[in-house]
Amino acid sequence: MSAGGRDEERRKLADIIHHWNANRLDLFEISQPTEDLEFHGVMRFYFQDKAAGNFATKCIRVSSTATTQDVIETLAEKFRPDMRMLSSPKYSLYEVHVSGERRLDIDEKPLVVQLNWNKDDREGRFVLKNENDAIPAKKAQSNGPEKQEKEGVIQNFKRTLS
Repeated sequence: MSAGGRDEERRKLADIIHHWNANRLDLFEISQPTEDLEFHGVMRFYFQDKAAGNFATKCIRVSSTATTQDVIETLAEKFRPDMRMLSSPKYSLYEVHVSGERRLDIDEKPLVVQLNWNKDDREGRFVLKNENDAIPAKKAQSNGPEKQEKEGVIQNFKRTLS
């Protein structure tokens, strides 16, 4: 990429980051991009504790170059260091919006994903899930307590966003 093209890309990125920062608490401010277009920010992540039935949250500083795998490894250590020693759970990171949720690919960059919420004028959250706790597909389609629990979580999330 030419120097002029890189400068233009950096300027556009700086404008997007400025817009993001103008609408967020200082804690979640994203740094201005370096010459290599790298930036950093503090992100909040949620972890659902199936046993206790509640969510725990952690905030960590993330680089725009950090992959989903990098973030999952850090979060697993922060949320459940005791459990990590006893088993080898498989974790996934989801971006959750009022309209639904999506599992991030292992090589996606969560800070970049979050910054792109600006484009779509959306809000959301990131949830770390233990895939070993996932409900089998048949049960997920039922109208039993699992569906009620899922609907309750969605309603809670909608209330939180409004």
